[in-house]
Amino acid sequence: MMYHIGKITNTHGIKGEVKIYNLSDFNRFFIGAEVYTLHQGIKKTFVVERVRPQANLLIVKFKGFDNINDILIYKGLDLYSDQSIENELEEDDYHYTSLIDQDVYLEDMTKIGTVNSLIEVPQGHLLEIIKIDGKKVLIPFLKVFVKSVEKDKIIITPIEGML
Repeated sequence: MMYHIGKITNTHGIKGEVKIYNLSDFNRFFIGAEVYTLHQGIKKTFVVERVRPQANLLIVKFKGFDNINDILIYKGLDLYSDQSIENELEEDDYHYTSLIDQDVYLEDMTKIGTVNSLIEVPQGHLLEIIKIDGKKVLIPFLKVFVKSVEKDKIIITPIEGML
């Protein structure tokens, strides 16, 4: 499976380093990690040689890219990984993609609708649900409202006026 994990935002210096905006909640950029980009429809794989944080970015040096001119053509491209992190997920962690299109039910198993997207806000995440009547509703992705996430459904406990 292809996971979108970052974006090469710019070069850094003249020795082939790049600035990467990290989009993953997991450590995907470590020495020896393989990541790739799609450049003109062709998969180009990189191996991380060095990595260090700088403000809200990562400065990464890929093996075999020792000059700014070698890496410049990849500026602005998205980075991906095929490495699954299933074994790194904790009990209440979920893949974004596993929540999309899940049916949503109340505790009495009354179907409310389907998850359309997950919206990140400073306080956490919101489930955007398209209700059976076609209207959209936002539910905070918190234990107080989301009772359980199962393989084929999400069970919620809304408060009055939420739906």
